[in-house]
Amino acid sequence: MPTVREFARLTTRVVSSSLDRASISASAFDWLLRYGRGNEEDLPFVQISSPDTISLQNYVGVIETPCGTRIEILPKHVSETSDLTSIRSLLIKMITESLDLFPRRAGNADVTAFHMPMTEWFAGAFLDEASDLIRRGLRSGYATIETREPFLRGRLDVPRQIGAAGGLHQFSVQLDEYSLDRPENRILRSAVEHIARNTSSSENWRRARELSALLGEVPESGNVGSDLGKWERGRQLADYGRVKALAELLLTHRLPFATLGDRKGMSMLFPMERLFERYVFSSMSASLKTSFKSVWQPNRHHLCSLGADEWFRLKPDMLVHNEARRWIIDAKWKRLNRDRSANFGLTQADFYQLFAYGEKYLQGSGDMFLMYPETDEFPEVPGPFEFSRDLRLHVLPFDLHSRTAPVWLSVIDRDRNQESTA
Repeated sequence: MPTVREFARLTTRVVSSSLDRASISASAFDWLLRYGRGNEEDLPFVQISSPDTISLQNYVGVIETPCGTRIEILPKHVSETSDLTSIRSLLIKMITESLDLFPRRAGNADVTAFHMPMTEWFAGAFLDEASDLIRRGLRSGYATIETREPFLRGRLDVPRQIGAAGGLHQFSVQLDEYSLDRPENRILRSAVEHIARNTSSSENWRRARELSALLGEVPESGNVGSDLGKWERGRQLADYGRVKALAELLLTHRLPFATLGDRKGMSMLFPMERLFERYVFSSMSASLKTSFKSVWQPNRHHLCSLGADEWFRLKPDMLVHNEARRWIIDAKWKRLNRDRSANFGLTQADFYQLFAYGEKYLQGSGDMFLMYPETDEFPEVPGPFEFSRDLRLHVLPFDLHSRTAPVWLSVIDRDRNQESTA
């Protein structure tokens, strides 16, 4: 299984493998070229570099081709000397926390000793939850069925009875039958069968076959999207909450920012930019004191208006506020450097964007934070950038492992102390 990082090149030529380049089979190349360039629903995750080479885009995860080639894509901040096991563990942590998935193995040594492909880890996490749910007991429900019976029970289906050709000694009836055949259980069975058909882990296959036997009374879902839409909420189904998100991730790959339909195998790709944004939001929200509130991507303001029409909606990644003050946080998945002559890698477009956020959301007065992933090359930026005397922008490193950016909390505390002494 080739292991590469974002923007790596994949080629049919025989080359020495690295995180930035790997060889793949011609059949895998042709499939990636056909399906990886996107369509009306999916964004492209590969681009053509030359007749025998394609370059990956800013997606991370695992993709499996019909010929059995499995490619692991890690974040671009890793280097050739990085501990890949810890990077895989970090990626799992980012995905689970960003998608509000809390599989019970997320805190185990299983993560720190993570050597299996990411899709197999999630399959194992789902099997853990499904096993526990079945042990505690599945919920039954009423399902309407249409059948022919020798005696009248349930509701007589008059149109079907009149239209029946022969066999008038039987009744066409509709029955409400109490059974395990309900949308939630059908999704559960479908996810179990999906793992059994596609896993390359003997342990996951064994466990999936065992659960399949226990779910023998439940059919697979005929329409996954429809059954997910019918998934009920309430205290009766509280036990199903943990398993739903994992089943949806495995079956549809359509959670908030996953991509690539279920074409073959167990592929799972995530746009790294959006994954980083959600991870920063989750981490920053968890560090806030109770008097503060956080809002994900507020969209109340527009850049300008034309008559009565508002133009160009402004959506910062995060708005933090208390009763008196507001702060804007935006996250960019980009490696900064220490080259001051090149503005440390900061772009004018990002600063224009933050300036607009500050004018509209902070009324031109306050502090904003632009966060980038922390690396060994992160620059020491001397103080905040000043758009005006009252509007400031702090460029900060975000530690992916500890989930912290201490400076932003110190600025908030400083503002609060100034308010209390005023």
